[in-house]
Formats: sequence, structure tokens, C-alpha cells
Amino acid sequence: MKGRILFAFVLLAVAVAVALLTFIWSNRASATSEARVNPPEWRDGLTTSFAIYRPAVGRIATAYYRIATGEYEGRPVYKIIYNAVSDTLSEASTTIVDAVTLEPYKTARKYKTADGVRFVDVSYGQGKIVVRRKQGEAGQIRETIVDFPGRIFDYDQIMWLIPQLDFSKDDRLHFALFTTVGDQTILVVVRRMGEESFTFHNQTFTGTRYTYNLNLVSQDIWIGDVGGQKTVMKYDTGENTFYNLALLKGAKVPEDKTATEAKPVEAEKIEEEKEESAEEPAKPKEEKKVYF
Repeated sequence: MKGRILFAFVLLAVAVAVALLTFIWSNRASATSEARVNPPEWRDGLTTSFAIYRPAVGRIATAYYRIATGEYEGRPVYKIIYNAVSDTLSEASTTIVDAVTLEPYKTARKYKTADGVRFVDVSYGQGKIVVRRKQGEAGQIRETIVDFPGRIFDYDQIMWLIPQLDFSKDDRLHFALFTTVGDQTILVVVRRMGEESFTFHNQTFTGTRYTYNLNLVSQDIWIGDVGGQKTVMKYDTGENTFYNLALLKGAKVPEDKTATEAKPVEAEKIEEEKEESAEEPAKPKEEKKVYF
């Protein structure tokens, strides 16, 4: 009798051990890894333009990005310069990121609406995130300090960050992201969904789709080769959809002097295109410094 009880106990122990190992292995296999970044090789002056659409509305704005190389506190950096304009809003931002790790040093944003202009300036360093806000050109500066000693990225760089993530060993990666909406840090889990097609102006394009959530809002990015540059083809934020205008002409990303000499766009000076165009935007004018 005792032998039977001992044998049953051994069988139960083995079953529990197998179940535990299976659970550990399955969770290990599905666990996300911390994002690894492949250092980009963006050339100075790389310029990309996007048409921005909103469901049931249509095209609402044109967005322009320009990459500039430089130094910040003695380290090589990239400056991601963004400008966009619509009938009711114009905005501009400059994000300075490390040229190797892509971790941010500083981001400055400028928003202009019918209610006036406001500025938001974010600095990263020494385990702290410092957010400074100003309403109006002569407004008072309000400062908020958020402690965050770890590795983090800035919301304004996400379109350029995801194409550089290393998915060679995992299909799911995670990283921390800071957004000035509520001055919060968000754990972002990016999943590689595989090759998928989409339609833009009655043409079909194929890229690798990546998906993630920001504050419970699903976002999707299609990444592919556009003229030899691994870049965003389509970006669906859940509210608006960005389409890379270079897709329409099937041309390479410009290699000529026009691209390398392009200057940041002053958001309030850009005129929205009336019709869809695959042509490169006219040379933008130099914008005023956004930092304060």
C-alpha cells in the first residue's frame, strides 16, 4: 500500500515538474527582449515628405522630415527635424539623438493654432527628464522634472527609431518611451507582423508591418526599402495615416544637392499642397530656433 502511495506521489511530482518546465519554456519563448538598436547611416540632409490622411476626411496636412548631422556635448548626433501644417494647425520639432544609440538628448516642439503659439522643450540626462513649457512668445516658463534613470526614447523620434530596431533574434522587442502628454513614460512592446501589402493611390506596396500600442491605441508602421533607404512607407497612428510620398513616383531617395542643401521648414510658412504630388517639396526656408 505504501509502495502504491509513493509511486503515485512520484508520478504527481513528475507531472508537476513537467508542467512547470513547460510553463517556464513557453513564457520564455514568448517573452519580449529589450530593444537593440542598429546604428543608422543617415546622410546629412536626408529629406522625406509624407501626406497625412484622416479617415472620412481625407488629406489634412503634409509632413516634412529632414536629418542633419552634428555634435552635442562632444558626441556625434543626428537632428530629426519635423514640420507639418494643416488648415488649423502648424507644428515643428527638432529632436537631437545620439548617432549610435539613438537615445535622445533634447527635443523642442512648437505648436501654432488659432489660439496662439506654445512651446515644449524636453531635456534628457543624469537620470532625469526636464520638461519646460511656455505659452506665447513672452509667456512664463513652467518646468517639470521627471525621474527616470534608465534607457528611454522620445515620442518624436519613433518613426525613425523603429526601422533601426534589431529583430534578428526576436519578433517582439520592448523599450521605454517618454511623451509630454501627461509627462509619462510608457513601456512599448513592438511586434514584427511580417510582410503585408497596402494600397495608396490605386497602387499596391509591400513592406514589413510592425505594431504596438500607445495608451491603449494600436499603431502600425510599414517599413521597406525606398531608394536604398530602409524607412517608413506607411504609418497608422490610429487617428491619422502617414504615406511616404516617394512611393508614388517609385524614385530613389534624392542623392543630389537639393536634398543635402535642404533647410528646416518654418511650419507657419509652409503651404499645404492642393493635390497629391510625388515631387520633392520646394526648398524650405530656415526656421527660427525652437529652444528657449
